[in-house]
Amino acid sequence: MAEQEVIKHTKKVFEIIRNKNTSFWHKLKDFVLEILIIVFAISISIWFHNWSEHKNEQKIAKTFLSGLKGDIQADIAETEDILKTYDKYKLLYTYLNSLSRNKNPDKDSLKKALGYIDSYTFLRAHKSRFTGFLSAGKIMSIENDSLTQNILNYYQEVLPALQTSEERWFGQNRLLLTYLTDNVKDFENDMDKFQVLTTPKGKYLTKSLIPWQQLLDRYKMVSTKGNRIILSIDKLYQNNL
Repeated sequence: MAEQEVIKHTKKVFEIIRNKNTSFWHKLKDFVLEILIIVFAISISIWFHNWSEHKNEQKIAKTFLSGLKGDIQADIAETEDILKTYDKYKLLYTYLNSLSRNKNPDKDSLKKALGYIDSYTFLRAHKSRFTGFLSAGKIMSIENDSLTQNILNYYQEVLPALQTSEERWFGQNRLLLTYLTDNVKDFENDMDKFQVLTTPKGKYLTKSLIPWQQLLDRYKMVSTKGNRIILSIDKLYQNNL
């Protein structure tokens, strides 16, 4: 509609210029009036276009944040399960590290513990939605700057920091398994493994696998930062997602 008005009044401008039956001042008055109408029509057109684009951006942002909320909730739930597993790892490696060559272990307890030393767990963070939104250059369409920064911090600092700690723990776990593989003569004999685990290096490796506080704190940070984002999203849309 605005484009049609611009075309219509542009034609009138040319008609005014070509009209030889009106005075200069009359032409000037009509000319200025038509120009003002054209400028107004263009301004309205630009405003409506920008309003429409902004409305569409906010619709996309709301859809993104709704999905992101679900992604982070899934991360938090998985993290809580992982922390329970690390509680078991703490008991496992504390027990293995306490073994002494001077005292034969309870065979059932040793066998049970040895069955878990090749297990590990890690957070499979839901990052694809964020990565796609960020790479599309749409992250700044979120109008709440604090929320935007918290999201960027979560995906670009909190999760990578956790992954670094996880990789360190996995590395120690691989070293222990390699040490056992290289030194245990009879893998069917738990006492052979006991002898290897109670060497100075074996005790060092089992001690290094007792989950350290930084690792646990970084898992907890996923919940802390994640819940902060969820709270902000709920507040932004007043729980209407």
